[in-house]
Amino acid sequence: MRHIRIFATLALMAVLGSTAVAQMVTPVDFMRNNPRSVFANPAFFTKDYGYFDLALGGITIGAQNIGLKYNKFFQYDDAGYPIVLDLNNGVASLRDVNYINEYLNFDIFNCGRRTKHGYFTYTHRLREMESFSYSKDLVKLLANGNAAFLGESNPANIDLKLSARTFQEFDFGYQMCLTDQWNIGLRLKFLMGFEDLKTNALNVKLYTDPETYALKIMTDADITASLPLDSLIVDGKLRKSGMRFNPASLFKNYGAGIDLGAEYLINDQWGVAAAINDLGFIHWNYFSWNYSGGIQDGGSFYDDGAFVFSGLTPDMVNGLMNDPNYGSQLADSLLGYLRLGSQKIEGYTTGLNANMMVRGYYDLTPEHRFSAQLMGYNMGLGMKPAMTLAYTGSFGDKYDVVATYTMMPGSFDNLGIGLSANFGGMMMYLASNNVLGFFNLTNTTQVHLQFGISFTSGDFVDRAETVVLKDKAAQAAAEAEAEMETEGVEIIEQ
Repeated sequence: MRHIRIFATLALMAVLGSTAVAQMVTPVDFMRNNPRSVFANPAFFTKDYGYFDLALGGITIGAQNIGLKYNKFFQYDDAGYPIVLDLNNGVASLRDVNYINEYLNFDIFNCGRRTKHGYFTYTHRLREMESFSYSKDLVKLLANGNAAFLGESNPANIDLKLSARTFQEFDFGYQMCLTDQWNIGLRLKFLMGFEDLKTNALNVKLYTDPETYALKIMTDADITASLPLDSLIVDGKLRKSGMRFNPASLFKNYGAGIDLGAEYLINDQWGVAAAINDLGFIHWNYFSWNYSGGIQDGGSFYDDGAFVFSGLTPDMVNGLMNDPNYGSQLADSLLGYLRLGSQKIEGYTTGLNANMMVRGYYDLTPEHRFSAQLMGYNMGLGMKPAMTLAYTGSFGDKYDVVATYTMMPGSFDNLGIGLSANFGGMMMYLASNNVLGFFNLTNTTQVHLQFGISFTSGDFVDRAETVVLKDKAAQAAAEAEAEMETEGVEIIEQ
């Protein structure tokens, strides 16, 4: 069983080695009095004169399960208790490709400070995201056995993909109100990668001969990784330099990135905004390895790149019945047909998981805003769209109440709620993009929780006071009108 344990250990090291955001849709993105909305778009205007937080400023946890619904595998009685396991219905409910995503964010330090015309921000955070996908045939094989895959033209095509990445991020952001209508913003990032693991190939094809019922298996595995521990395969066994965490591994694998954003105020009620986040790369050169494997010629069960098993021979049956050690010896012998190896590589470069958003909004009144947003988000296994409708109630430059509804492929039950309050010296917020998920954890497609506490100056700045390039003619006319009103001159519009 050692070869299976090797790949399981590599995956587990990537998951447990992760310390701490994938940019997902969240109610905080739509808050107008919360400076953390700049993480959705660096151009969003911030009214606070300044703020800072340490450790508790931004914490996000969440997971997605797109495809598998546990209630589809059971039949229930009138009281709602499962009484029958319905594997056929459960398998039929799956998508061809199903996803499990996990993300965790932890802000170590964050601060912002306004100048006359701009706003500077600095953030140090740990970011992590993991995405695992599996084909429908994996569950179908477990549920129905290999008899469901008869003939070479009807194989169980089990395709697995895993992407996991953790890194530190140091952000330097700047935004300004360029004109009365245009806001622009950017955020420069210096990155330090902690771990990276991605499957280039992890596939198993299996089918049963309809005449002899012989089982034929073909495999292909190719994984590239940069892990905190030096891990290589020697004589079919995974060797590690040590299991202790080395703090130096947090400061390896350098990279850079940028976020760009803009907002255009059409008039006093309508506006549009767009941003692209996480344009960048990380170069991984710390303990970088390639792990690969496939079927090799290990004896009589090998046939043209495949493992063919026609059943137990009389000697095998006798050994299993009379020798208590024969079972483990036989398993090792059969697994000897699986070739595994590792190769040290000089290093490799991966791009960040870029995300894009376009938003339009309408202010019914200065306090009540309605928004529609289209976002393309990437968890590591391809870009996915997300459509969000949002209401934001902003009151007294201090409070935000946000309600969102988000639709994603395979996930249409995402009702979000967010609350933010600025008490003059301290701001607190709490949000979830799917509050319904907490009441039905086994069948929801998404769970998410985001909260934080920041300390603020208590002072607020109106956007009009920060505009860099003012309309000189309009400003002169307004000043002349104000002067005439002060002198008591009646102005008659022509």
